[in-house]
Amino acid sequence: MPSLLPLKPAPDTVSDRELEPRLVGFEDESAEQILSAVTSTTARRILNQLYLEPTTVSDIATEIDSSVQNVSYHLNRLQNADLIEVIETWYSEQGREMDVYAPTNSALVLFVGAERTTPSLTTALRRVFGAVGIVGVVSVIVHTRWSVLTPSPSLRGAEPPVQQPDPTMWETLVTFGTGPGGFVLGIGIFLILSLFVAWYWQRYRPARSRTQSQ
Repeated sequence: MPSLLPLKPAPDTVSDRELEPRLVGFEDESAEQILSAVTSTTARRILNQLYLEPTTVSDIATEIDSSVQNVSYHLNRLQNADLIEVIETWYSEQGREMDVYAPTNSALVLFVGAERTTPSLTTALRRVFGAVGIVGVVSVIVHTRWSVLTPSPSLRGAEPPVQQPDPTMWETLVTFGTGPGGFVLGIGIFLILSLFVAWYWQRYRPARSRTQSQ
């Protein structure tokens, strides 16, 4: 009679779970616990096996040719170091529950002598202002060229030209804003801000969250 319990459904892999890498500096508080947990060759083999495929204690013991007790000991240490976690529960044919272990991150990186790879908000803003400045210069050039190339209305008969007063600052800004220069400036600023917002939400915020959680 087939079992009614879910025996061994396919577990989600690291890529399926969309995990982020974990960066740990040698001076971080968690570094000592991590290094202690992976000192043993058996522990490193277990961790490597779980990165290949989430599985149970007994399956790991069979794969690395070790005892269930030894594998359980190292799994507990790896779990205490927040390197692995239980993601599912399988059942044996006898109905016994079996925890399925998997990594907590897509990759583990220990580094020393280097700055964190968290993106710099100050650098990003500096680049944004620099790009806006370049777009501003380009828009002024476009506006100037357009003003030169735009033909002046022809004078009728022999009427003397009428001296036009100098435009006010507001009139100059309105002329610029409604012309090609203003169009180039508006589109350029919109694209720059869109790229900055996308960078902030997709890269900066997740990286800051990972750093603060370590």
